[in-house]
Amino acid sequence: MIYQTIDLSQENLTLTAYVLDSSNEMKNAKVRPAILIFPGGGYHYCSDREAEPIAMAYLAEGFHAFVLRYSTKQNAEYPRPLNDAEEALELIRERSQEWGVDPNKVAVCGFSAGGHLAAALGTMGRTRPNALILGYPWIMESTSNLFPVAIPGVDQSVTDATPPVFLFHTLADALVPVVHALTFVAALEGSKVPFELHIFQNGGHGLSLAKPVTSGGFSKQVDPHAANWFGLSVSWLINQFGNFEKGSGSIHDVAITEFSMDVPLGDLWDNLSCRQAILDELPALANFPVDDEQIREATLRVLIGVIPDMASSDVIDRLNQRLRDIPVV
Repeated sequence: MIYQTIDLSQENLTLTAYVLDSSNEMKNAKVRPAILIFPGGGYHYCSDREAEPIAMAYLAEGFHAFVLRYSTKQNAEYPRPLNDAEEALELIRERSQEWGVDPNKVAVCGFSAGGHLAAALGTMGRTRPNALILGYPWIMESTSNLFPVAIPGVDQSVTDATPPVFLFHTLADALVPVVHALTFVAALEGSKVPFELHIFQNGGHGLSLAKPVTSGGFSKQVDPHAANWFGLSVSWLINQFGNFEKGSGSIHDVAITEFSMDVPLGDLWDNLSCRQAILDELPALANFPVDDEQIREATLRVLIGVIPDMASSDVIDRLNQRLRDIPVV
């Protein structure tokens, strides 16, 4: 995985990239959707509980993840945080080829004040994400007195250009009343913007993943039922963006651009030059059941890994280079 923290244009403004490694064994995931995360914190700070843990959760589902530490305290005067968000989103799309990001599948996920910022980006940004995930977001200007500076409401800025929205909230949230969520989805419905809304009965404000690991030791930040929001958001994103291509279910559906140890044995065996190189270096494979479909689907590197003492590291490196030198025609 590539882990990189990038300083953006403003002081103390950073974008942290969590980019999954590319692998020849997962050619259908060379390009991935991405999640840009805005932690909450009332525009006073950016919460760690809603930053890296969220990124790690989406990484495990196959998404690249990015965390923006946007302007806070007296620097949070609008439109500066919105400009921060625009800069981060534009950078991800500008470097999409380098990072293996599909520039048309970038979602923004924000919590509390970060949810407000995400909604602002989706409704007022000069550039917009392709989807919004909002967790217990601030929406209405009438309750912005808790912020360090004046913060505009976003419910009045919804238009049909707003991207699809996934929103979750809790009825028990005493800091941001559930009316914020209801007001926003009413505006979405009025503009015919697709949305999915989940209101859980229990759980305090700032749930993050609603699990003990992100609770900070507070019981109100843990609720097994509300924790379902994350899996629901992943299903919703798949509905919006589509899933990774599966073809007919065979590794052989993926075009091979280079022979190597990471190519399925069946594809190597069907090439006479590759087969000869394999038998030269691994003569024990002459009596191997290569016609078995499961064996053919496995990469040569995986097969060697599960067969003790089949080859030394020197033999593996030499064979891998010999295979790479064979042209794919």
